[in-house]
Amino acid sequence: MDWGTTNLRAYWVNENRQVVNTRVSDQGLSNPPNDFGQCLTNLIQPWLNEAPQTTIIISGMVGSPSGWIEVPHIPCPAGLSDLASAAYRLPDFLHGNAWIIPGVKGTGIGGSPDVMRGEEVQFFGAQALLTEQGKPWPDIWCFPGTHNKWIRCGDQISGFSTSMVGEFYELARRHSLLSQSLSSTGNPSDDPTVFVKGLDASQQPGGLLHHLFSVRTLQLLGTHDPNQGHDYLSGILIGHDIQAQSMGADTHIGIIAAAALAHRYELALSHFGHPHSTVATDQATVRGATLIADHLAANTTQPNLGETP
Repeated sequence: MDWGTTNLRAYWVNENRQVVNTRVSDQGLSNPPNDFGQCLTNLIQPWLNEAPQTTIIISGMVGSPSGWIEVPHIPCPAGLSDLASAAYRLPDFLHGNAWIIPGVKGTGIGGSPDVMRGEEVQFFGAQALLTEQGKPWPDIWCFPGTHNKWIRCGDQISGFSTSMVGEFYELARRHSLLSQSLSSTGNPSDDPTVFVKGLDASQQPGGLLHHLFSVRTLQLLGTHDPNQGHDYLSGILIGHDIQAQSMGADTHIGIIAAAALAHRYELALSHFGHPHSTVATDQATVRGATLIADHLAANTTQPNLGETP
């Protein structure tokens, strides 16, 4: 289960680690159910009928203070065994076969505290997938989304940084002066030339706040129409996000995202000359969850039912 802010995504996996079915609910933390257990049961009841003793691994914002039950973040450095040993075993659901995975806390690139929930499972899953395919790990993993994560590769999560790219994009296009220079549909035109223009603007002197105002001025002076503004704004924000990571020119970036969102970062990294590769979010989630399930199955000192780790 990947139970995040927007959606709950459930993947039914067989003994060969193959996904045999998927179900999705819109009852994420922004639209939370009154009863988390009942919501989950309703979603996967056909699976439970067929395999009542199945193990359920749940990651994401469902373990936050506003979720089902708070499962505290564990500190960096954090490995797979640390995630498994700190998992919370739900006492009243599925005879104790359901576990909520903790998030991770660490220090961001600027020295301030940082947190994540959900990406830690995908991090280990993506690296395992590459190893199994005989491919090298990238230098850094990028998780595009509402709150982008950047995590250095390694056997453990030693540190990471969050950037509010997706959320700031939504705030700017909906609630700022810039909204007057953007089409009301809120959909980018998917014009790569305008997106690249935004990427290039992000590399110029003046800083992010100055660059953002050019979304307004270019439209006012007739250079952009409102449909182009979304691509230009996206390019500025993604360009600044990449630049802020202080990476060398040959740094290999791994992207963990769905295809549509990954495409923007693939284009940006190619434009800036960074080698990159992509792993689909669902594949990383499933592989990471099965790794944790293996650790739980082998761990003879699992937390007691309902014991807060």
